[in-house]
Amino acid sequence: MEKKGVRGQRSDKKRDVKPTLKLDLKDAIYRLSNITYTPVKDVCPSLCMFVIKDRKTIEHLSQFFKRDLLFDNTMFRGHVTNKTISKRINVPGERVTIRFSQSEYSAIALLAFSLDCTVSRATAILLEISMSQARFVNSYIKEFLQQELSESQLREFKEILRYVNRNGESHHSWASLLAHVVDEVGSPVNRIKDAISSFIDLNWRE
Repeated sequence: MEKKGVRGQRSDKKRDVKPTLKLDLKDAIYRLSNITYTPVKDVCPSLCMFVIKDRKTIEHLSQFFKRDLLFDNTMFRGHVTNKTISKRINVPGERVTIRFSQSEYSAIALLAFSLDCTVSRATAILLEISMSQARFVNSYIKEFLQQELSESQLREFKEILRYVNRNGESHHSWASLLAHVVDEVGSPVNRIKDAISSFIDLNWRE
């Protein structure tokens, strides 16, 4: 007989993870949060998922696997004699709070099990990797803009990026150009659509 007054756990309930991050890594993530007007707790899961789905990253991490991990159709074999990944950082750090969906949490928990470390440490490792490789940051920015901008706005942003890289003195990524847009427009805007529209109006339309 079912007990009254007892709620079932929601299948989409978020799981909090509080990794300790190096101060410079935390600062970099907060800057990414600022230029996308997105809370850190929402930025971090996206970054982690980009990394954890990347075969090259898993291949690199497999040297530390103490237990097997199935990735797509490949079984990466773990062994107790494999090198041990650092369990904690040896420099000053601070905790951040991240909220993962159940599926995101499960994916990281499996990686943590293979690495024989905590979920919070595995999360910190994924974030370190994501922010140290431009391809992951650019993937995040590109996906973010595709979700936020209208088709015409995204087309204009792409054209600006092509123009700047063709005629400018230095090469710009999606991330660096977006950071420039936010710096150029300043603080009055509070949405990325408004920031990009203002930037285009100020600099690219007569």
